[in-house]
Amino acid sequence: MGSISDNKSGGGYSYRVSKSALNMVSKNLSIDWADKGIIILNMHPGWVQTDMGGTKAPLSKKISVRGMIDVIDKVKEHDSGKFINYDGAELPW
Repeated sequence: MGSISDNKSGGGYSYRVSKSALNMVSKNLSIDWADKGIIILNMHPGWVQTDMGGTKAPLSKKISVRGMIDVIDKVKEHDSGKFINYDGAELPW
C-alpha cells in the first residue's frame, strides 16, 4: 500500500500516505547509516491470514514470518534501502 509505482486501486489515502512516509524514512536511514554498517530494510509480509488480512489471505503467519527470517538471515549491505517481499523478491517503491 506504500508503493507509488504499484498503486493500481487508489483509495486508502491515510494508510497509503503513512506507508509511503515510512518508505522515505527507511531509505534516508539506509543512506545516513551506511557508514556505520547498519542495514535498513522495509519488508512486506505478504497478504497474511490475520484479523486485518482476513480468512481469504493466502499466507499463514508461520509462512510469512519464516520467509522474513530467511530474508533477514541472507541480507547483505548492498540490500540496505530496499523494499523486500517475505519471499525475497525486491518490490517497487
